[in-house]
Amino acid sequence: MDGRPTIDFKGSCWTLLAVVVASSETGFGVIAMHGGMKFYRGSAAAARAYVETDHSRADDYYLAEGSGIATRYVAVVSDSVSPTVRHAGDLDGETYERWVAGYDVETGRAKGRLRDDAKALRFVEVTVNGPKTWSLAAALYPEVSAALDAAQDRAAEQIIGWVAAHATTRVGPRGRQVQVPVEQIEAAVIRHYTSRAGDPHRHLHLQINARVFAAGKWRGLHSVGARDYLEAINGIGHAAVATDPQFRTALAQHGLTLDPASGELVDLAPFAGGFSARAAQIGRNIDLFEAEWRAEHPGEEPGPKLRQTWDRRAWAAARPDKVVPNDGAALVAAWNDELRRLGYRDPNEPVHLSSPTVGSLDRDQAVELVLSRLGAKRSA
Repeated sequence: MDGRPTIDFKGSCWTLLAVVVASSETGFGVIAMHGGMKFYRGSAAAARAYVETDHSRADDYYLAEGSGIATRYVAVVSDSVSPTVRHAGDLDGETYERWVAGYDVETGRAKGRLRDDAKALRFVEVTVNGPKTWSLAAALYPEVSAALDAAQDRAAEQIIGWVAAHATTRVGPRGRQVQVPVEQIEAAVIRHYTSRAGDPHRHLHLQINARVFAAGKWRGLHSVGARDYLEAINGIGHAAVATDPQFRTALAQHGLTLDPASGELVDLAPFAGGFSARAAQIGRNIDLFEAEWRAEHPGEEPGPKLRQTWDRRAWAAARPDKVVPNDGAALVAAWNDELRRLGYRDPNEPVHLSSPTVGSLDRDQAVELVLSRLGAKRSA
């Protein structure tokens, strides 16, 4: 719809599943995308409000004015070919709310008979993420950032296609219903760059709409069966990114090594813990500011600008000697400054060593050291 090619699911997801199944041989069995499965039941307006105002606070630095809040995908299943997944455009606040409510975004028509009660299932959500060290690498290097975003997008498409191939719905009168495969599903993907505490955390919220097409009309997704998908989804999501050729190439170009057993980047793993500790400090400051505000404004909800104010105050309180970020570039610079403060050095940066002068070398001590080491090895 926006000029992107339609993605043929054949030969892609099944390859990744083979990676997961063969995990005992490849070493990828112990790593996985972490996150549970959420079943959203409630109003579409509330879902929109959450996405627009209660997402990760520091993400506001990244999001452009007027940009869409989600990306829409459509997956079609056919008896003769594997599922295909296509990008179907971006969703702004209004179209996202319509999509959640169960209406066709393009025509405005209801997708079948819609429930309007509070228990109506709107969508099923999973998270596409990875080790924190991936996000740290993306903050350090623009090439890794672009490759990680693209790899996560492809992972989302893999998951959407797999769900389309396995999802079912119920057909028939009450008491005599049978399960049938779906023929079409829709998904929305929401990208976040940070955690709630403001540290680097690239992840996608992938929402599968509860309205699915099967047997000639729109029906409700069989949510009980969807619960069984979680482990497969987590495995596909992590394997898709960890084995992505472009992502791996970008890492290698910057001298970063991915540990196949843990999924972590070896060069950045020692700094992830300390970085998280500072993020926790910022998070505690934000929570304190919010608690004080709510005590003074009972029954009210804070807006996005107020949350940004708390965020900046929390950064300043955490390290008052550093510049408080006010846009995406400043936020990345603050992250990189923190990494270097913790001791990280770019493996590709040349190390400049000054040669010792003749007078600064203790020749007697050098001879003693050489002889003692040779003696320890019983060298002649």
